[in-house]
Amino acid sequence: MGGTGLIAPHVALIDPLLTLGLPAPITAATGLDALTHAIECYTCAYAQPWPDAVALWAIETVAQWLPIAFAQGQNQEARYKMSMAAMLAGMSYGTASAGAVHAMSQTAGGVYDLPHGTLTAALLPPVMAYNYLGEPHKYARIAQAMGENTWGLTVWEAAELAVESVTRLVELMEIPSLPEMGIPEEDIPMLVDLAYADPQTIGNPRDLTKASYEKIYRSCFA
Repeated sequence: MGGTGLIAPHVALIDPLLTLGLPAPITAATGLDALTHAIECYTCAYAQPWPDAVALWAIETVAQWLPIAFAQGQNQEARYKMSMAAMLAGMSYGTASAGAVHAMSQTAGGVYDLPHGTLTAALLPPVMAYNYLGEPHKYARIAQAMGENTWGLTVWEAAELAVESVTRLVELMEIPSLPEMGIPEEDIPMLVDLAYADPQTIGNPRDLTKASYEKIYRSCFA
């Protein structure tokens, strides 16, 4: 069945207290999925000023509070901040679009029945490493939102720093690699076809071809 206008609620009540004690792996996966929403929407081809603002706020908040929520599952302030970040990242997603990370994760996740957040988190760094050439100024701003000191750096150096910062966070959250999740490298051609056909492909900040997707997937197995 295709999309439906009834899929979104008129009102969403977000209670951070309901997330207290959430297991660390789920905290990491859902928090990094929120970060992916924010980064992809901030840099996508359909980005607009007000979604950019809330996406940046979400990036900054996830960078500051996800490690604490991961380490202290009962920390109410961390849960509150992460609930806010996820909400704002979702608002930016509802107005803008995503990109290659979601094109890859939502198609591969259907093939292997893997958790969406975990798969998205594993794909975020390699896709960012590919994409930063398309939006270097926005990637430089992402580095700042991640808490990196970009003083004295060129735009390109700061953009690369955004990729490095997110990669460190994903590693800190103990996200398994694609091989560790059981995805076989020989399936890459099939996964490339699925990702390329996904609607999120057209929102990506850097042009994508099937060869691009294969390059990104191969880097996950390097």
